[in-house]
Amino acid sequence: MTFRQLEAFLLAARLGTLAAAADALGVTQSGMSRLISELEKNVGFALFFRSGRGLETTAQGRAFLREVERLFKGHESLRDAADQIRRGQKERLRIACLPTLSTALLPGTIQRFHAARPNVLIEIETASYGETLNLVLERRVDLGITFEAPMTAGLIVQPLAEAAYVFAAHESHPLAGREVVSAEDLSGIQLIGVIPHRWHDATNAEILRDELEQSSEHQILCQTSATRYACVAADLAATLGEPFASPLFRPLGVAVRPFTPRLVIRYALILPSDAETLPEAVNFRAALLDELDDFATRHGLDIRSLRGEPVVQQSPEKVE
Repeated sequence: MTFRQLEAFLLAARLGTLAAAADALGVTQSGMSRLISELEKNVGFALFFRSGRGLETTAQGRAFLREVERLFKGHESLRDAADQIRRGQKERLRIACLPTLSTALLPGTIQRFHAARPNVLIEIETASYGETLNLVLERRVDLGITFEAPMTAGLIVQPLAEAAYVFAAHESHPLAGREVVSAEDLSGIQLIGVIPHRWHDATNAEILRDELEQSSEHQILCQTSATRYACVAADLAATLGEPFASPLFRPLGVAVRPFTPRLVIRYALILPSDAETLPEAVNFRAALLDELDDFATRHGLDIRSLRGEPVVQQSPEKVE
């Protein structure tokens, strides 16, 4: 299996005809056909079948195509890096971040980071937890800022912070006048779901979650914190949510109150297993921890940075 064969397969799958793929690769049509045939012999299954529209990938071909596309994304990343070095941009930090944290914490963090490393180009991609893990594992980003979760082979988890969930409602909501909102207060209250799954170190958290699902009412289901706060600002319903987006929506009439029992969620910096000492990552984590402390103080939020917490690494050998 050669790189040339894989390139021929990728072009044929994308362009849909051998003639177009051959022209793009700079070979004859018979040369393109030979490259595809050789690759099919190597993998042991057919990659294409002919249809009235040209070439169509088989089911096995489509599965194989996804892996080939991942390989070429890494190749494209190397090409981009070479372009940047040629232009004189020698340092780059690619970040994947949860949407809420990207709006709440990244601007201040980047400002701090650039004070120490002004020549580093920063690329940001907002992504869910699962997407962030894949981006880091595939080396399409250098680090991820996401939820702390069970380890995945080949990754390092550096603890960042733990934050307590808050109750958020429109300032006209009956519970907005409370200093603290309890689980018992939510009986019969319209909530924007989904009730969080990622509570950390909370007593009987799953039991409480089941009780809230049964005692409160749900007509809107949404995973993204910023969207939930936007619905609260429109007075559609109340929510339990992460605290980071709350300062953005307070000017829009959202009242934020502590919630009891205290439900904690943890966040971490995710790195490839061989990138723990990457200078840009070390500097960025320090800037992020400083921003976390200041953010919590500025907005009076129950957020604690996890400086000095042990770093967890799981090597591929430990995965069953």
